[in-house]
Amino acid sequence: MAVSSMTGFGRWETRISGLSLTVEIRSVNHRYFETSLRLPGALASFEEEIRGILQSSLDRGRVSVTIEMSGGDERERYVPDPERVKAYVSLARDLVKKHGLPGGLDVATLLQLPDVLVRRTAEVEGAQLWPHVEKGVRKALREMMQMRRREGRTLAADLRKRLAGIRKGLTRVEKMAARRAPAAARELRRRLEKLLGDVPLNEDRVAQEAAALADRLDCTEEIVRARSHVDQFLRFLSEGGAVGRKLNFLLQELHREVNTVGSKANDAAISREVVLLKEEVERLREQVQNLE
Repeated sequence: MAVSSMTGFGRWETRISGLSLTVEIRSVNHRYFETSLRLPGALASFEEEIRGILQSSLDRGRVSVTIEMSGGDERERYVPDPERVKAYVSLARDLVKKHGLPGGLDVATLLQLPDVLVRRTAEVEGAQLWPHVEKGVRKALREMMQMRRREGRTLAADLRKRLAGIRKGLTRVEKMAARRAPAAARELRRRLEKLLGDVPLNEDRVAQEAAALADRLDCTEEIVRARSHVDQFLRFLSEGGAVGRKLNFLLQELHREVNTVGSKANDAAISREVVLLKEEVERLREQVQNLE
């Protein structure tokens, strides 16, 4: 299973008995799964069904679904309200009879009276359209998922390339750190000799101080853990699926280990290398934000 980006787009359209139907699905990165639906009134009752279809395939991302209907809505579907027509006609007859008014209520006048015409309810229309709309939602979703997987492959390739660079950087730091302790011990001896002058050094005490200094400068454990995070990152990438949160956590831990190396080393060359490593980790983090 490959990793997927959270950015994608899918579209489906068809015509049914003169009615044009269009389904568009967009997704962008988001910490959780969030949906936004824009539906015509005829399909408002199917919101939960559409959300269920999305949730069956997606774990994270802000997903927007827009369904548009046109053509059929241009023909005004109005019908007379039987009860209101009956009431108006009855009232007109009573007025004619009671006041002796000429004429009666003609159809043209009746149709202009308030609330005589009501728009046909959309429940039946929605139920008839839903099988087609469901098909369209699933097809648009598949198209969007394909786009997300393609971008996911591109992101994964970039992540692997950057991780290879981080491995090389850790190796350089490890080599520099191995030379750092002996150099620090020599610098310690030089300073002591300069400070004490002709007074002979206590070699045992110098050895103890050098050992303590080497221990403070040692960043072997941090480098080992950093490499382990890189290995685990690559393993999650290979496994695929919704691994974005896991990868983000690993990058937080990797950043912490690299930062500790820089603070312990107390060396300009290592510090420069650590700055480069932290920049790469930050670039990785930016990319991972787009992964599901």
